[in-house]
Amino acid sequence: MPEQVAKLKKKQWYPILAPKQFDNVVIGETLVYEPNQMLGKTLSHSLMNLINDTKRQNINIHFKVVEVEGNNAKTSIIGYQIIPSSIKRFVRRNSEKMDMAFTCETSDNVFLRVKPLVITRGEVKGSIAAKLRNNIVSFLVKTIKKMTYDEIINDLISRKMHDLMRANFNKIYPLKVCEIRYLGVEAREKPQEAKADVKEEQK
Repeated sequence: MPEQVAKLKKKQWYPILAPKQFDNVVIGETLVYEPNQMLGKTLSHSLMNLINDTKRQNINIHFKVVEVEGNNAKTSIIGYQIIPSSIKRFVRRNSEKMDMAFTCETSDNVFLRVKPLVITRGEVKGSIAAKLRNNIVSFLVKTIKKMTYDEIINDLISRKMHDLMRANFNKIYPLKVCEIRYLGVEAREKPQEAKADVKEEQK
């Protein structure tokens, strides 16, 4: 008898809500038999639509359903990413694009994968490029270690983090672009050594 009831039950649409950073607005719907089946589902949404700012149309925020309350799926932010196609438009002749990647930890013990993006206003010598890379990694690891995950996400959304980076690294070499192209929660027990990751990216 229970099997017959299950077969008769139809899937329904349930709303997925953004977290408090975006005032719990509806960011999507999903079709499931039971609300609890929404747990663990992931989705992405344009930052432009979340904060009503057309200048942020090249940013996606990644969410994961972590709780179901009634018929509503509640999410947490698991990533911030610049759309890859928009990065190509940043690069011009007589400039240098620097990609880095490393893992670090927040003050509330969240492990993150961070990928800064720097584009200079001219060609850069090897020694200056190395100094710039090492300074960026060191600065971000130390800064993130002092902040909670929510604080980091809020500073990315408000561009406070980008402005802080630019103010620090423009002193080394004039920069055209200084961004975090990707930041996401990393499911690891221990963070990787930042320097090892930077060398790997350079190869």
